[in-house]
Amino acid sequence: MSATARPAAWSRLNVFLHWAIVVLIVCQWIQGEFMADFWDATLEGEAPGQLATLLGYSHIVIGTLVLVAAAMRLVDRFTHGRPPLGADEPQWATMLAKATHALLYAMLFAMPILGLAAWFTGNDAIAGAHAFLWNPLLAVVALHVVGALAQHVWFRSPTLKRMIPGIRHSA
Repeated sequence: MSATARPAAWSRLNVFLHWAIVVLIVCQWIQGEFMADFWDATLEGEAPGQLATLLGYSHIVIGTLVLVAAAMRLVDRFTHGRPPLGADEPQWATMLAKATHALLYAMLFAMPILGLAAWFTGNDAIAGAHAFLWNPLLAVVALHVVGALAQHVWFRSPTLKRMIPGIRHSA
């Protein structure tokens, strides 16, 4: 898609995948400690409890879904384009938004890849790197949310409204 032919709104698929990733990340947060118990028991050759086993395997499946959803979002973004950023936003805000999105995508790819690599190799160091990224991910998500609210309230940008499911707004 050319730089001049930008869509007025995100595609329905992109909006759906955005909120699906949000829900999946919340699920990962809820069951994170169960995965730690499942991981430790598995490495030590012990039988984890039923709940830890169920939520441990769920963690792996949901993490894989995060990876797939993030990849699909990027493909959709590159094939359908993205709505323009607010014309009244200062350059620093635009650069911060771009950096935040780049970090988000980097972590949405790195965390599941590291998690899967740790699981399939049984490598505790890779698992540690996977777990280490959790707090930075939450910090970048918080920055993303604050940025979306700032665009909506401070810069009066339609950016936040474009990401609300079922609402289509023009640029």
